[in-house]
Amino acid sequence: MELNQQHQQGQLDLRIIGDLIARPYKIGLYRFAPKVRIFIEKEEYVIKTAENDFELEQALRLRHDVFIYEILGKKKLFGIDIDRYDMLCDHLLVIDKKTEQVVGTYRFNSDRYSDRFYSEIEFDLGTLMRKQGVKLEIGRACIHKDYRRSNMMGLLWEGLYAYLEALGARYIFGCSSIQTIDAMDAARVHLAIRSENHADDSLGIHPVKKYAIRNFTDFLRTAGMEGEDALRRGRAILPRLIRDYFQFGAVICGEPALDMAFRCVDVFTILDMSFMNNSYKEERFTK
Repeated sequence: MELNQQHQQGQLDLRIIGDLIARPYKIGLYRFAPKVRIFIEKEEYVIKTAENDFELEQALRLRHDVFIYEILGKKKLFGIDIDRYDMLCDHLLVIDKKTEQVVGTYRFNSDRYSDRFYSEIEFDLGTLMRKQGVKLEIGRACIHKDYRRSNMMGLLWEGLYAYLEALGARYIFGCSSIQTIDAMDAARVHLAIRSENHADDSLGIHPVKKYAIRNFTDFLRTAGMEGEDALRRGRAILPRLIRDYFQFGAVICGEPALDMAFRCVDVFTILDMSFMNNSYKEERFTK
């Protein structure tokens, strides 16, 4: 009996080794463990945090399909989108119960478990980390193309809120992307955000030199000369996701950052849960 168990274990080890040779990225995935477990069952979907390497890989493949293939028109080796932060994070999943497919995902990174954040690549976080209260960085939100007409974002937010409650988080922050690399568009968006009182510079957050838009004040001056037309065009560029963040009570800190790798402009977004718009939360969450 003992020899048989050893033989079976040996076969399992060989399969794992073979898998790692064929797909070396799995080395990191095998070490993955969730920090906070969330599980919400709906009629058609399950909202949960990834619990193992298989579930995490599905999220990374969805991210690749959306961010790398759809947006950039590229493909990565092995068809996954992975970076050095993924093993530090929890990954929220929305799973279609019929197909068992991951159709939505969100990445969470809390200062309770990590002292490194993706946002620090692009932004100096100022005094944010000195504020009292648990902080949660969110990002990499994406939805499978066949599910974007549903309230999939509402499902992701419901999972996010459950995660926040379990974590006891006070602040949510992250980089929100706008699909443009035009500095004038960035200036118009910046002016539009400020015209609607969605800006807050009190934390001293600003883009690091590598991601700062050169001569941004000149672009702001030129955009300002366009008057209402600049504000109208800036509002039109803002994606629905950022407008939803505003409805929840979030604000934008500092100037936008230019991310040429993902061909977008990012704005640093933060929400103090003390100012959460609960009526909008009830409206956007699914029942």
